[in-house]
Amino acid sequence: MLSDRRINSIRGSESELAERIQSIYDDVDVVITPGTATGPSRVGAYQRRGAISTMTSVAQRVPFQGMFNVTGQPAAVVPWDLDGNGVPTSIQLVGRPFDESTLLSLGAQIEQARPWANRRPPVS
Repeated sequence: MLSDRRINSIRGSESELAERIQSIYDDVDVVITPGTATGPSRVGAYQRRGAISTMTSVAQRVPFQGMFNVTGQPAAVVPWDLDGNGVPTSIQLVGRPFDESTLLSLGAQIEQARPWANRRPPVS
C-alpha cells in the first residue's frame, strides 16, 4: 500500500524523530499518558470488518502508543481506576530506551499504592 520510496523516506526520518522524542528524557524519567483515548471497544465491534478497517479503528482508541513504539521507548499500560460507569481506566508509563527496570519499579509502586488485583468492575 506504500511505495518503496515512501517507506524509505519514513525510515530515513526515524532516527531524527527518535532523537527529538527521546530528548524529553533530559528533564524527566518517565512520561505518563492516558492508556486509551476512549473506553474499551464493545464486544463484537470489529466482527465482519476487514483488517485495515479494524486496525484503523483500534489505532484511534490508542493514539498514545504508536509514537513510542516507533521511537524505541519501553512502555507499559497499567490499570488506574474505574470511570463513572465502572469501566476500568489505565495510564501508560513510557521510559528511556532500555530502561524497562524503571517502568517495572514504578508499576510495582502504583500497584502497591492503588491495588488492582482484587478490584472488579460491575458486570451487568
